[in-house]
Amino acid sequence: MDEGISRLPERQLLEHRDFIGLDYPALYMCKPKRGVKRDDSKETYKLPHRLIEKKRRDRINECIAQLKDLLPEHLKLTTLGHLEKAVVLELTLKHLKALTALTEQQHQKIIALQNGK
Repeated sequence: MDEGISRLPERQLLEHRDFIGLDYPALYMCKPKRGVKRDDSKETYKLPHRLIEKKRRDRINECIAQLKDLLPEHLKLTTLGHLEKAVVLELTLKHLKALTALTEQQHQKIIALQNGK
């Protein structure tokens, strides 16, 4: 081997304490390529995975809350009590379909008026 080439330090495994207090602004980590053996232990993988999943769930919940705020009041009143996430999504779909149908009707009226002149 060539003595002029320096040897790279071996990769060290991270432990739970290495992640305490760290902020993960970019929680998307690259996955290892297929066929590459992972020498990481399960414990090393669990903490970042939990943080990534929590961040994903938080984003989903925030989007559902925003959808709930955008729904018209008359749709919110069709259910009793607390709106579950699934109900918010169903009501949002119902509202979007109604808006799409209304837009299509208006578009057809505009075309009819343009052709009538």
